[in-house]
Amino acid sequence: MNRGSKGIFTTKAQPFSKWWAQFRAEVIVVPMKDPLEPFMTVNDNLLTLRTGYHTRRNTIVVPWMLMLTILTLYFIYDSSYKYNFESQKARAERMIEFHQDRKNKYERWIIDFQKEGRKDDESYYRGRVADEDKQIQSFSIYFEQDGNVTLFTHMRALKQRGKLDSFLSTTGFLALMCALSLGAWLLFLLKPQDAEVYFDRNRQIVYSWRHGRVGAASFDKMGILENHLGLNIVLQFENKNQTGYRPMGIMGIDIGKLSFHREGDMTYPLAQILAFMEHGKEAVITGESFRREPAKYFLRKDKKPDNFEQRVEGALAAEDDLVSHYRTNRVRGHAI
Repeated sequence: MNRGSKGIFTTKAQPFSKWWAQFRAEVIVVPMKDPLEPFMTVNDNLLTLRTGYHTRRNTIVVPWMLMLTILTLYFIYDSSYKYNFESQKARAERMIEFHQDRKNKYERWIIDFQKEGRKDDESYYRGRVADEDKQIQSFSIYFEQDGNVTLFTHMRALKQRGKLDSFLSTTGFLALMCALSLGAWLLFLLKPQDAEVYFDRNRQIVYSWRHGRVGAASFDKMGILENHLGLNIVLQFENKNQTGYRPMGIMGIDIGKLSFHREGDMTYPLAQILAFMEHGKEAVITGESFRREPAKYFLRKDKKPDNFEQRVEGALAAEDDLVSHYRTNRVRGHAI
């Protein structure tokens, strides 16, 4: 079945009803004990689909979170001596003694070169003495202000030695790693489990919610967008202030793989949805009902909004321009 999807380049949705006749003629749906993912619930009145977030959470967010955490801890451990200012002060004391000894040695050599008339060697080692003086001055910064070493003291000393840029680059990289690691942990811990997408056979409607915003559409006006992320279902969603509505996509419902979906991957699940909405659960499952165990390890679920049924009716009442809008405009979405 060719629905004209251009894969990753698809940005505009089409009404699912556009291909109903083709699905009826070309795809035979076989009832099964388990209708396979992404289906979560099938009963007399409802069929539900999960989103793709939990898949991406387990295969992308968690590995990256662990990798970034390990790397961040390693970099903190590896560079911790750079931020131990008491250790830097003790090192500065040793380095002052070292450079002072070298300066004294060069000064003795200069006296010998003066006696022997070796002006080139004398000139060279006078430059070396000046270099040693600079090093001594830079390390002496650690003993200013009664010897209390702060980050700014350390940075002044590094600037004097021409090493401040390297320190700032290392610090910036470490800060970036910490921020990325923290961001991955916050996403893992705080993002709730997405609400499922509900297909109501009795009312012939589709609805869901995201972060307190309700979306709904009549089944014959529901939009679909198929790309490499998977199946994307377009409904009429409330805007952020709940003062109006706009088409939004529930994006990235993966089917059998994480990404790089093709149109053919989504044909049979779409046929199952159509069969359920037209003929009931007997067209999709062999048992009385079906319920798949939800994904684990979420701290919370996306809470069902208050006054939900009333708000579903409001979204349905505002769907007059739904189809024309998503057919002519790029669809924005709720997903990860």
